[in-house]
Amino acid sequence: MTIKRADTLFTLIVLLLGYSLFIYPQVISDWRTYSFDDGTYSHAYLMPFIIVTLLWQQRNNLVLRFQTGYLLAMLSVMAILAISIAAQQVSIIRLLFPLYVILLFCTLVKPSLALVVPLALLWFISPVWGSLTGPLQYISVVITKFIMQLTHIPVYVDGNFVQIPQGVFEIAEGCSGLRYFIVSLALSTLLCHLHLRKLKNMILLTLCAVVGAILVNGIRIVLIILIGYYSDMQSAIVKDHNMFGWFLYIPFIIVLFYLVGKLEPHAPKEEKQYLPQNIATLPLVLVIVTSLLMSGLSVRLLMGQYPLLDFSAVELTTTEKAQTPSPYIPAYSRKAHNVLDAAGVEVIDISYQFDGRHDANRADYYLNNIIPDGWAKVESELTDNSRLIWLSDHSGNSAILQYWYEANGQKSGSVGVYKRNRIKQALQLDAKSSLRWQFVRCSSLRCQDEAQLLRQLLNE
Repeated sequence: MTIKRADTLFTLIVLLLGYSLFIYPQVISDWRTYSFDDGTYSHAYLMPFIIVTLLWQQRNNLVLRFQTGYLLAMLSVMAILAISIAAQQVSIIRLLFPLYVILLFCTLVKPSLALVVPLALLWFISPVWGSLTGPLQYISVVITKFIMQLTHIPVYVDGNFVQIPQGVFEIAEGCSGLRYFIVSLALSTLLCHLHLRKLKNMILLTLCAVVGAILVNGIRIVLIILIGYYSDMQSAIVKDHNMFGWFLYIPFIIVLFYLVGKLEPHAPKEEKQYLPQNIATLPLVLVIVTSLLMSGLSVRLLMGQYPLLDFSAVELTTTEKAQTPSPYIPAYSRKAHNVLDAAGVEVIDISYQFDGRHDANRADYYLNNIIPDGWAKVESELTDNSRLIWLSDHSGNSAILQYWYEANGQKSGSVGVYKRNRIKQALQLDAKSSLRWQFVRCSSLRCQDEAQLLRQLLNE
């Protein structure tokens, strides 16, 4: 097959990109839930247009060439993705999917920056950056504390809380500046790709973009505190400051563009002339068929999960917490709630079953809360097959709970062991798992008798 025109090659590339997304419904569902519907990743709406635009601009620089080595690398990544999908290892899926897309293209197109950089922008859509929230939050607290000490306002910082005479401000996870950090990193990547050629200039621009984003976020927090101080906490900005940061961040972006022009004044380049290229039909069919056979769509088919083409965002089973002592599990397949009478002691016993139909339908989902509402953890103990947690409430009452995860026929109170069991189970294309939760109010000293009772129930 001969590709005679550059726009024909571009159409083929876009179709291949659409195909790579189509065969992974799990990824699209994950993006819709945590990227396109999350304010932290609000830039995700722009990324598909930016990726397609960059591919259009570089269409004359793409060279068709089938390479077996990249095909084998792609299939290896897809095998890991297949196991991760069956084992619900969401973080691995988010990290590896853009790599799979890049390798898929490299099997048919000669690797180059013109191809790899636009596709690498998929990492800025995927919610893989959450692990940076904690460090960025800590840095924001340090910056805020330093700047506030330069003012005349009395301030006391305790953890993530900043107290002034007019009130208390919490530097929560949403105040970490993660959104500005991601946008700055994505923007610096684009600017380096489009306008810079020297490595030292690329490093300098990236450092300025990242450090500047962190400083802008720190200044934003300080200004909000100052507004709260001088308005006696009456300003609307104190209550709703989501948009306030962008008014500070936009001038910073303008400065960033100015810096690019100073680093390397960009001379206009003549567009490379496109020459007709040939692509063999057999390699193209081989890439499509082999990738389809190992895709997330095939994994869903083999596991009997229907509908196959479900790209909808994750919907949680329930949003209300029970009034009686119970864990908060927002997504599950089946639930059994029992009250056991063990040696005259009332034991609340709840079993949750998970079919693994989506990433939230699992025992270790990040929104799951084992501690019942109104109780606080005092102490924890990991046993061979479960975990015991001592609790207390505001009235001074004490209780103890026991829970364990079950996957691959093994019980464990450790999330790490549970995940490893899920990976072993995934080799059998089985995503089912369960969570068992037991709660007892205490009457003995340090819940010793109740702890012994729960240990006996586990072994029965």
